[in-house]
Amino acid sequence: MKQRIIILLILVSGSLAALSQGSITLDKCLQSAVEHYPNAGQLSLNKDISDLNIKNIKTNYYPTLNLNGQASYQSDVTKIPDMPLPAFNVEPIPKDWYKINLDVTQMIYDAGLTSNQKKVEMAKLAVDNQKVRIDLYQLKERINNLFFNIVYQNKNVKILQVLKETLEARIKEAGAALDNGMLLPADVDALKVELYSAEQKIIEIEENLNALVKSLGEQTGLKIQSADELLVPEVSIDNFNFENNRPEYILLSRQQEQIMTLKGLASAKRRPVLLAFGQAGYGRPGYDMLNTNFDDYYKIGLQLKWNIYDWGKVKREKQVFDLQNSLINTQKQTFNQNLRSDLYRRIAEIKKYEKLIQTDQTIADLQKNVVRTSENKLKNGTITSTTYLIEVNKLVKANLNLEAHKLQLVFAKYQYLTAIGKL
Repeated sequence: MKQRIIILLILVSGSLAALSQGSITLDKCLQSAVEHYPNAGQLSLNKDISDLNIKNIKTNYYPTLNLNGQASYQSDVTKIPDMPLPAFNVEPIPKDWYKINLDVTQMIYDAGLTSNQKKVEMAKLAVDNQKVRIDLYQLKERINNLFFNIVYQNKNVKILQVLKETLEARIKEAGAALDNGMLLPADVDALKVELYSAEQKIIEIEENLNALVKSLGEQTGLKIQSADELLVPEVSIDNFNFENNRPEYILLSRQQEQIMTLKGLASAKRRPVLLAFGQAGYGRPGYDMLNTNFDDYYKIGLQLKWNIYDWGKVKREKQVFDLQNSLINTQKQTFNQNLRSDLYRRIAEIKKYEKLIQTDQTIADLQKNVVRTSENKLKNGTITSTTYLIEVNKLVKANLNLEAHKLQLVFAKYQYLTAIGKL
């Protein structure tokens, strides 16, 4: 019997040691999940798209070249009346006209229109990238929950295994008592029912654990063989001062920046634009309408464009942008209000587990004294080995409860950091 007790103690000690073993950290899972996540590639794709759009915008500074050709026939042309002068003879203008022109336009001053267009594009890139970061943040949150769920379920399995071993020892002792007529068969059957129930729970949780481990491996790309490989992280929180680094909140700020760039672009559209232009061509007639021969021609000049009155269109556009900015401000205030309310609950969770851990430690210390006393009684033959094993397993349960609450404390801290956007 003592040999079996020693073996059981070794198994129990091994179970406790397994709780602290592991080689796969949460940070490794989070990093690998991001690297393995297909949507993470959208960040580089967004950058490539934005770079191409900005290159197109920069072409506003380049000259535009347009080649135009035209052949036409018209029913009438300008006629010059006959003059009663022998030396004055003007050939009639032909009705068929031909021309090919090269028109060149060069931007000289656009009042910041192009630079504002680039700002709008960069603001759009920031918004698009932030939306991807929200997706990555939600991925990390899922990995975070999955990781701790696996570790927590694994601890539950170990607790149930300790219970199963206790019930098996009691059933064996009860069987002997039944043979001696000290117990009824129903007493033994009741213990067996509890044993089978514990075995069912172990099977249920272990199957669920297998699925969770496979899911974690699929999302992270890591080869995880069992839940025992996961290493519980250590985390500390210096203070509970309110801060908001949530990607959803940052997205609202990025959207406000985008609105301000659009407002700047609207203002730039009202400013005067100065262009240089030139035209070179060949045709009949040219600029000299009286010349009936094919001729080349050209002209150069400056052009000023200024929409001096737009009936208040740009003013109303800017008012819309201001209203949209105010609308986002209300969304940010609501977000902060809801976050503060949620953080009160999360802080209470952290403090609750900190207090429970202190009680768990007290229970575990007291149970150690009970086990020492039971060990002496076992040596003196005043209690059975089953009674001693029960007290040993109570100590194991107390230690497991302590470890479980420590895990829940770590998880609660991670949930708090997740809530404020520090995941």
